Amino acid sequence: MTISTGDGVSDNRDGTVALSKTYIRTPLVYSQSLSKTTGSSTVLLKLEVLQPSGSFKSRGIGHLVRQTLLNSPPGTKPHIFTSSGGNAGCAAAHAAQMYRCPCTVVVPSNVAPHMVIRLRDTYGANLIIHGSMWREADTKVRQMVAEHRDGPSLYCSPFDDPLIWEGHSFMIDEVVEQLQEAGYDKSKLKAISCSVGGGGLFSGLVAGLKRHYPSPEVQPVIIPVETYGAESLNASLKAGELVTLPAISSIASSLGADRVASEAFDAAKTYPTWPVVVTDAQAVGSCLKILDEHRLFVEPACGAALAPWYYSDKYDLSSQLSLDADSVSVIVVCGGSTLTIESMLHYKNMFKDEL
Repeated sequence: MTISTGDGVSDNRDGTVALSKTYIRTPLVYSQSLSKTTGSSTVLLKLEVLQPSGSFKSRGIGHLVRQTLLNSPPGTKPHIFTSSGGNAGCAAAHAAQMYRCPCTVVVPSNVAPHMVIRLRDTYGANLIIHGSMWREADTKVRQMVAEHRDGPSLYCSPFDDPLIWEGHSFMIDEVVEQLQEAGYDKSKLKAISCSVGGGGLFSGLVAGLKRHYPSPEVQPVIIPVETYGAESLNASLKAGELVTLPAISSIASSLGADRVASEAFDAAKTYPTWPVVVTDAQAVGSCLKILDEHRLFVEPACGAALAPWYYSDKYDLSSQLSLDADSVSVIVVCGGSTLTIESMLHYKNMFKDEL
């Protein structure tokens, strides 16, 4: 068993430096309640909520930072820059802390107060508030990287980088391995559901699925789930081209990318995909249900991926996915750091007539 101590740098006897990974192998667990929603098929939960930073972002962003360090001269400590007051910011700041690198996070003015404390006080990041939307903060941080002269720097996109997609793709390696450990034939995997914001996780999952299921005839369907008011992938697929949303109106702030990455758009067109858009109320309701049933506290952006199962009567999962008694579906419980008990109670009250 490997225990994370929070410091990812250690010295080898030969004088080289070893860099620990910023993420862990998360459990894949059976959900009895969700399995019942599809009749007799099996539903498994990939618990990315247990990652050190609180979400799956530890995989992709951590992989980007680690690979950059491994491919740099020994002792290089790049200043890490990112533009997220949410999960990506936590993942970048956590990686910087592990690898003893300076870190600057530029956040929009609507950043949650508890996230300011976490980024600044827990992870020791230099925090800058700029603009009212993520894209404005991102433009600012890119400018800062371009003007940075005090040593090497690394810009960490929240979702749009090949190394980020590669890092997320390793999740599929784990899923396939865990299915076999549990006695499932990997060919029984029929669907995998994930939330989509900018599309980094989705892009990585598609890459991983293609690696393990190269033949189109046996490829599991991937279900990218968005909320109304943040459905940039769904809008792009309907339009046949990348679409920039005029505004983000969903409460699922972690899905609030107004334009999905081109890699995700292309992946959705070339891999078996069933895009789903759910309501904010369904996302919140799913958060409450998984808290009651599995004791997992997740944010609405994560609840979105669960909603097609918890509200399966509205989405006709079994027929859409051709599920039978031997079928296995995996839902990525991506986690999230943006929710507090107070905000969950607020959302519960906000949508009380729809829950």
